[in-house]
This record gives sequence, structure tokens and C-alpha cells, in this order.
Amino acid sequence: MNLTIRTTLANGAIWLMPAIVSAAGGSPSTGLGGATNLHGLDDYNGCMAQTAGAQEKLTAQVLQRKLDSSSSLAALDRQRLQEDIEWLNAKAANPRAPAPDPRNPQRYLLAMTDQEQMEVSGAYGRFANEVHDKCEAQYGGMSQFSDPAGRRHAAIDTRVAFPDLLHAAPPVSQPSAAEQHKNCMASLGGLRWQLMAEHMEQKLGAMPNLSAQERKAWDEDIAVVRAAAQSNARTMPQSPDPNNPMRYMTRLTPQDQMAMIQEQSARSQQLLAGCSGSSPASAGGGQVGAQRSQELAAMHERRRAERNNTSNTLDPGAANAEAQAWLAARPFKPRAYAAGSATQADYLDKSGALACYDRQKGFRAHQTTQRLMTKRTTAAPQDRQELEAWITAWGAAEQAGKDEPAPISPTNQQGWLRFLSGPDQQEMNMANSALHDMIRRECSSMDYMEVGTKDQKTK
Repeated sequence: MNLTIRTTLANGAIWLMPAIVSAAGGSPSTGLGGATNLHGLDDYNGCMAQTAGAQEKLTAQVLQRKLDSSSSLAALDRQRLQEDIEWLNAKAANPRAPAPDPRNPQRYLLAMTDQEQMEVSGAYGRFANEVHDKCEAQYGGMSQFSDPAGRRHAAIDTRVAFPDLLHAAPPVSQPSAAEQHKNCMASLGGLRWQLMAEHMEQKLGAMPNLSAQERKAWDEDIAVVRAAAQSNARTMPQSPDPNNPMRYMTRLTPQDQMAMIQEQSARSQQLLAGCSGSSPASAGGGQVGAQRSQELAAMHERRRAERNNTSNTLDPGAANAEAQAWLAARPFKPRAYAAGSATQADYLDKSGALACYDRQKGFRAHQTTQRLMTKRTTAAPQDRQELEAWITAWGAAEQAGKDEPAPISPTNQQGWLRFLSGPDQQEMNMANSALHDMIRRECSSMDYMEVGTKDQKTK
């Protein structure tokens, strides 16, 4: 005959299992070592019950540790922490225990750092895994009957010590990638003052004959500029001399400030490249950012060495010759224009006055193109493609009479600067200034209306 055993499981489900009947039609077989006995399942569930509420208990421990070690907590924050600790401990025994703030039952997470939440998750995972392994070895499935002789494994102690996070050392808090990027970008604010302090200190070291009072004033100015750099200040430092609020600005000549601006541009690119490695959006690009940062650091040191090398002196004669050669290739003669029509709106255009001044357009692009071309032989192999792209861009700007090129890429707006040394840019500035003065003198002295010629004819 066929028999069916009706059994109610621990979870309330009904399990119908065919019984094994002996050949003589007797009672159910016990040959499987009690396979039809479900006490093992109850034992397994009881063993795994060690993990019930463990997550809540561990979280309560971490919050209690924070409460005990934080003396500066506001009264309201301390009260909320205490409420959350009591609720988590109650919830471990009764999952339906009401939260202190039903609209925000997980507010306790706001009081925990990312590292503390990871600490709780890690401790719970290790504890739950150890409990599972022991319960599985003692009560799990048919593995307990794997002995060919039909004997069960020797009993083991399935109890697992509960983790103690209350007395554990708090994890060291590390800034997130977003915070690292933010802090890195904030350092740009004090870069200007840092470079100014460096230049002022270098200049002070080259003036050994200062009086004690003059040296004291220099030291005071350097100190306020250095303090602004350390605080990443974006506003002007407070001068130590109330009667001369900009005294520290007078310590550097226009040439000193030009060199400082060039160095600031190079250093800014270096910092930005470094910050891109800590940006949340730069996953996988950290290695590229680090390489770019190293390249810019080397360029910065090279420019610093060039600036400190006293043999790098500028030649005003060469700058004037460069400007004169540009003008010689673009001679200008004003067009005759009827006297008395100077009140017309198109006077400047038709007289040629605008065309006279327009001859300076494209000179900056011409200068940059020529100097970039001289860098071809010394450029590193990995930089040659970029260098050629900038030569082409600046050449197109010269042909169009523009002073700025089209960027070779949206993310590389001023990459050409790294190919030019400090003296290169100073020579270009000097020649550009010389050309501007030559054109201004020539164009402003021209007689566009031929007034002088007519006066002589009258005589």
C-alpha cells in the first residue's frame, strides 16, 4: 500500500512525502537514518537564528561608541542618537518596533560616516558567514549522513562569538573622491600668493644692503602674502602698513609680475592635471592625469631654472628688429580723402586710418608660429603630434589676421604654452609692445586729409 506522511514545516508549509514501506508491508523504514524526521531542519533554523537582528545590534554598537567618544555633540544630536540606539536594539528583538521618527526611519545613517557603515557591513558579513558555515556543517542537507557507515559527524559547537564594535577602534575617515577633487581645486585659490611670496623671497635674497627697517618691512609683506597662500585666499591680503594698503604689490617690478604670471599659468595646468586624477568623473584616467602632471611639473622646473639663470637677458634690439621687419612687409600710404568730410561716419574707414592700425593684426600669431616651429627638433616624440597641431592652428590664425588660434580640442585650450619657455614669451611680449608703439606713432602722425599739402598749395 502507499502511505503519505503529512508534515508541517517550521515556516507553516505542508509537506506531503511518500513513506518507504518494508517489503513485508510493515512500518516506515528507518534505513535512511531518520530522513523522514524534520527535527534537523528545526535545529538548523535555530542555529541560523544567531544572525537575527545582528545588523541592528552592530549599528547600535557603532552609534553608542560615537555617542561615548563625542563630547562636542549638540544636545539635540545626542538625544537623537540615544533614541536611535534604543530603537535599533529593540528592533533586533522585534522587527516591528516603531522608529523614533517614522517619516525618516534611517536617520541614524546620517550620523555615520561611510567608513563606519562599511565597518558594520563587514563585521556582519564575516559573522553571518561563520554562522552559516557551522550550521551547514552540523545540520545542513544530507551532508551530515555522508559517512558510508551510516554514522553522523561528531557534534560541533555551532555558537559564534558576536562581534564587539563598541570597544573597537573607530575606522580612520578618508575623504571621498568628490571631497579630494574639491580640496585639490581649492588649492588653486592660493597659487597666486604662493608664487608671489616665492618671488619676493628670491628678490629679497638678492638685496644684501637693505637696512634693518627695510628688511623688516619686506619680511612683513612676505608673511601676509604667505598667509594668504596657506589659506587659499581669493581676496587681496591685508597689508601690514595701513597707510600703504598695496605695499606688498610694489615689491615686484612689471617684469617680475610677468614672469610670475607665466609661472602661474604653468603651475595651474600642473595642478589641474593632478586634480583630474581625483575627480569622480575621471575613473580610469588617473594614470593619464598623473603622467600629464609630471610633464607639467618638469616644464615648471625648467621655467624656474630659466628665470633664475642670469644669462637669459632680453635683447630690445632684436625685438625692435622683429617688429620693423613685420611693418616693412606691410607698407602703408593713406588714401586721399576730401577735406571737410571728417564729420562723416565712414571717415576713419575711407581715409585708411583703420587700415593703418590693422597692420598689427596677426603679428602675435606670427610670433607664436615661428617660435613653435623652432621647437620641432627638441620636442619629445610623444609631443610632436600636438606641437604640429598647434603650429597649424597658429598659422591659420596668422593668415586670418587673428591673435588667438582655434583650440586643437575642447579640453586643450592653451596647450601651446608648455612648448614655450619664459624667455620665449617675454621676447614675444617685448616685440609686440615695440610693434604697437611703432604703429601708434606712425598712424597718429599721418595727414589723412592732406591738410598740410593743401596749405602749401594755397601759399
